[in-house]
Amino acid sequence: MTHRKTPTSAVNDRTNPPKSPVNTTTTSKKISKSGQPHKVFTEKDEIQVLKNLSQLPISMKDPLHNFTGKQIAKKQKRLKEKYHKFARTKSLMKTPHDREVYELGRKIWGRDAIKEKEKSHIDDVNLEEFPFLVNEMKVYFPNYEEGLKRLGEKKLKEMNEKWMELKLEESELMLNKSQLFHENLKFVVEGSMGCSRSNVS
Repeated sequence: MTHRKTPTSAVNDRTNPPKSPVNTTTTSKKISKSGQPHKVFTEKDEIQVLKNLSQLPISMKDPLHNFTGKQIAKKQKRLKEKYHKFARTKSLMKTPHDREVYELGRKIWGRDAIKEKEKSHIDDVNLEEFPFLVNEMKVYFPNYEEGLKRLGEKKLKEMNEKWMELKLEESELMLNKSQLFHENLKFVVEGSMGCSRSNVS
């Protein structure tokens, strides 16, 4: 016996069409607030970022051109924070990747790395560019070179300019002193000649 659809069931078929299969496929990209796909840094990308910072040889097979400068800067900041956490508490390192992040981070932000950067910075300073300052310091402070270099070029330039201005003022003062001396000497000579004439008469 064939069952015929009632008017009510026909309406339900039109208003409630069969549901399509749910797509369970996931994607490796996150959607940002702007609606643009946001690429996720892989562990390999993180190592690449650290190698860039430490100036170690970089594999050209995995460049970071897929990320913006802002994204890389944020990742650098997070990796620095992660390194300092590992440096304080070694037990937080759970995976080989954590260990590699720590070892590379130590070459960038570790104490020895910072000291090496400071030493390199000191060696780059050329004291010959600050002659007025150097001429004064070497008279009173024999071991002046390293102390001056540690101040940095900006501070050295400021100090040198002050000494230069003072030397110019001293030169002007000496010139005025010399002119005043000759003026006074002229009056003294004239006075002496007048005194001699009066004595003769």
